[in-house]
Amino acid sequence: MDFNFRILLTTLLMVLIMEMGDKTQLLVMCLASKHRPVHVFIGICLAAVLLNILAVLLGSAIGGIKIIEDSVKIGASLLFIFFGLLSLKEEEENDGDCSESKKCVVFTVALAFFLAEFGDKTQLSAFSFAALYPGSPLSVFTGATLGLITADCLGLIAGTIVIKYVPKRMISIFSAILFIVFGLINGWNTLTDHFHIPYNTSLTIVGLTALVSTLLFFLILYLQKRREHQK
Repeated sequence: MDFNFRILLTTLLMVLIMEMGDKTQLLVMCLASKHRPVHVFIGICLAAVLLNILAVLLGSAIGGIKIIEDSVKIGASLLFIFFGLLSLKEEEENDGDCSESKKCVVFTVALAFFLAEFGDKTQLSAFSFAALYPGSPLSVFTGATLGLITADCLGLIAGTIVIKYVPKRMISIFSAILFIVFGLINGWNTLTDHFHIPYNTSLTIVGLTALVSTLLFFLILYLQKRREHQK
């Protein structure tokens, strides 16, 4: 097993370029504006390592089992909507709950990031490089992981800057909308492109999901406002 620095740099550069402006950068930006940057960074690193281990070790084999990828994409769509509604939850200003809270944030970030990137173009590029350079899996893994982390750290930095100038409440609402929209788009693409469900049926499923999500969104906002008035 050779370690080739040229392959590492090539993979890193390609993944970095492909990840720039991707949805996960925006996702990381929202997460960084709501949680401590160090927890978001740890979550990103864990997800990036796992994603690229799968890409390099399993390669085309996992890509061939389409039902696994498609099922994960549907699950990801629903979880994104759930994360969106969850992001409306007001955080308690309490520093005493530490370790459990930290673990929860890291796990949530890692899961959201993993689901957003699973089967995405950056993971597929790692698949391709692993197939192209079968003798240098460690070089491909290192380059892909560093490229992914570097690109999304830019989103992390942007998120920490945004929190200084934008009210937390506005960030929570924007994050919720972003997650829900991601979930609906991802669900639509999976139903039409992967499961090949007819257009009208897909539209009905996504439309009903959007309706329920919107009703829950406004219900949560209403209950929060009502609770504020009661205080």
